[in-house]
Amino acid sequence: MRSRSAALVGILSASLGAAGVSADEPPNIEHQGSNCTVPDQRVSVCASIFDDQMVSKARVFFRPQGERYFNYAEMSFNGLEYCSVLPAPRQGKMKALEYYLQASDDAFQTRRGNMNQLVIQESEACPFPPVAQETSTPLTVYATHKKQGDKLDDKFVREGVSFIAKSR
Repeated sequence: MRSRSAALVGILSASLGAAGVSADEPPNIEHQGSNCTVPDQRVSVCASIFDDQMVSKARVFFRPQGERYFNYAEMSFNGLEYCSVLPAPRQGKMKALEYYLQASDDAFQTRRGNMNQLVIQESEACPFPPVAQETSTPLTVYATHKKQGDKLDDKFVREGVSFIAKSR
């Protein structure tokens, strides 16, 4: 007769297998992005992230199309999925925003998702932009390279955004 804990492990393993996650694997990222967004509005990015262990960190890396370095923002779990809000792209300053998601588990296994692109368009041309509902919440954005300086790129709306420069 199987013990209760062995039965629970079996159920959990079967559930994780159904979600596309295997033991000793990095997290699985499921993200269905939009193809456009609008200028001067914060961008909401959400994804389902599953792991055989525990997801310890989820981030969205982003940059104006064609730039060399990415910035990143932490994603937080809202009870259903992991979400983050990105600074608003400024009107007329960029054609597209590139981004990808990255998640790590408590065993330090990391997976990077596919590169996505949001074309910046007027609201009439972008019927379902991933616009963040909450616009007054402060955002924190992190640099990934010291050459990015100590301010967020002026292609983004800086109001309400704290920028953390890369020290090394």
